[in-house]
Amino acid sequence: MQPLRIRAWLECGVISDRFLPLDSVLYYHAMREKYGEQLVTFPGADHELRNPSVSLPIARCEEHGPMWYYAASFAQWPEAVASGSDHWNCRFDLSLVDLVDWQSRKARVEVASGPMKSYHMPVFYLHALYVDWFLFAHRAGVERLLPFITQLGKKTSQGWGAVSRWEVDPWHTDWSVRDDQGSLMRAIPSNEGLFIGFRPSYWMPKNQAKCLLPA
Repeated sequence: MQPLRIRAWLECGVISDRFLPLDSVLYYHAMREKYGEQLVTFPGADHELRNPSVSLPIARCEEHGPMWYYAASFAQWPEAVASGSDHWNCRFDLSLVDLVDWQSRKARVEVASGPMKSYHMPVFYLHALYVDWFLFAHRAGVERLLPFITQLGKKTSQGWGAVSRWEVDPWHTDWSVRDDQGSLMRAIPSNEGLFIGFRPSYWMPKNQAKCLLPA
């Protein structure tokens, strides 16, 4: 394994907070590569009971304890980064009302509730030319998974978070957890701090604890 800098060159904004952990994205694609396309995250269920977790080509910190985490930094955004908001909309196309089989009901499109409800939902995004991560990992293993990551963040089906290309470069030292100045680069479990995920899948309660966070 070796210290690496991973850079994603972005085509548009990313709907995400500033943390955007890359180990989570790599984990998703590693699971999909092993088990194929299937629904594994049923509400209230532990998907790792249905499909055992995969191991990423990234070193593990505190590996011999229950609070281990990957040697992978959170996203490191450049100084020139813009933040903004937009909306996604969903509404019934009234020009198609004659195509609906109303059966014995009155022809009425209810847009305030129900399956035809209209939406005007805000989304918040970050936009920069690129975003970096620092890993201590097997380079070949990471490079094998990166081509599958064509987009980052949420609402990718609407075109957000498109990645134009990836770059993987050796780094002079391991910045996956702390940089040369000792600044924290990712969440690490601690007796104090905020309650947050510290390894993939970040949304699972068993992978959440009090953590120290980057400034």
